[in-house]
Amino acid sequence: MHTKSLVKQLLRIEKIVVTNVGFELMGEEEIFVIRARPYSRDECRCPICGKHRPGYDSYRKIRRWRSLDLGSHRVYIEAYAPRVECPEHGVKVAKVPWARHDSDYTYDFETAVTWLTLHATIQDVAEYFRIKWDTVGSIARRVQQALEESNPSRFDDLEEIGIDETSYKKGHKYMTVVVNHETGHLIWAKKGHGKEVLSEFFEGLTEAQRAAITYVTADGARWIADCISKYCPNAKRCIDPFHVVAWANDCLDEVRKAAVRQAKQDAGDGKKSERSKKNGIRKLRSMPC
Repeated sequence: MHTKSLVKQLLRIEKIVVTNVGFELMGEEEIFVIRARPYSRDECRCPICGKHRPGYDSYRKIRRWRSLDLGSHRVYIEAYAPRVECPEHGVKVAKVPWARHDSDYTYDFETAVTWLTLHATIQDVAEYFRIKWDTVGSIARRVQQALEESNPSRFDDLEEIGIDETSYKKGHKYMTVVVNHETGHLIWAKKGHGKEVLSEFFEGLTEAQRAAITYVTADGARWIADCISKYCPNAKRCIDPFHVVAWANDCLDEVRKAAVRQAKQDAGDGKKSERSKKNGIRKLRSMPC
């Protein structure tokens, strides 16, 4: 097998014409560089709409994109990055088939980083892929946005949702979260809690989407009940078992406290009665005959 074809197979790089491969020094580190270009049919495309557009100028800058490592070596795809003029989106760097617009990383690299982010801390992910820790967040956001644009709306076909607030970091910092019980996925989250925050979720839905919600699980917070009554009046509100048990235990505690107070009061009244009897007997005995 030809070296260029072997490289494409090993790195799973598709829709690309490999023109040269080799090792280079980046500082004191040896890196693997793949010189490439898109197929002719994929050249000079707008990175936003993907349509063929005329070139803007003769400026041709060589650009590099980080790909998945090959063993212990970092891998970069190197190609010219001409600019095109789109009547709808303006002057943009031409689209390449192996990376997203405004990204210095290939699709596979960003997918791998995002997947590992779900299972490890940002610091661990950054150390494993040898990138900056703040780069991990920007990569994950790009992948999330791409998934949301390619998949159906997560707010469609909502029937059973759960609402709760949870704390994060240190101190009293809260965020409101909404989940889809049928899929088990988080569908909405925002910093803060209260009626105003939750109202933003419901106001972001269409009337049809709000009408489709039939069951809402939540705790006994009044602000949640008010929002449900206002935006989903036909939905049934279900109190989660944790709070039901907690409220029952609180009621039992109050009953126990009342019983203890009553027992102490009865015992005190009994002692007072005994003392009164003894005092009466002493008075009778001290009276002259």
